[in-house]
Amino acid sequence: LCLLFASHIHAVEPQQKQLLSPEETLVLLEEIKAYAIVFGEGDREVHTFIDPYCPVSQRHLTFIFEDRARTFKRNNYYFYLYEIKRRNSKEMIQTILSAESRKQMLKAVMVDDDIVFLEENSDVDDEIRKIENAAQQIGVYKRPYIIIDGKVQ
Repeated sequence: LCLLFASHIHAVEPQQKQLLSPEETLVLLEEIKAYAIVFGEGDREVHTFIDPYCPVSQRHLTFIFEDRARTFKRNNYYFYLYEIKRRNSKEMIQTILSAESRKQMLKAVMVDDDIVFLEENSDVDDEIRKIENAAQQIGVYKRPYIIIDGKVQ
């Protein structure tokens, strides 16, 4: 029974390897850094791919914001919005990236659970495509997908 359960866990969330070396991953992240929503002023860079409708991504951000005085001092967080197809979050990603303050909109949607009216904006589609392309090359398969020093955590 334990072996059956253990194999079921792996079937639900496959353990995938990072497709690129840490050095290649850092080069790709550097190319999309301008599209990230950034919080913090610490020395350590934490790159995270998230989906605004993903409950695990929402809990992750909530945890970071609950202790922001400490975490933002230590880390510089780069959040990349990358859709989980079954969540159908493309319009929300467009809304967040189109907002006058991306930081405030991201926090409102994912941490504060505010109601936000969706606004489709194709002006940000190029950013979304570049993030998707980098994520696919890196091998992002879950959200949140956290990278520190080029290595998946």
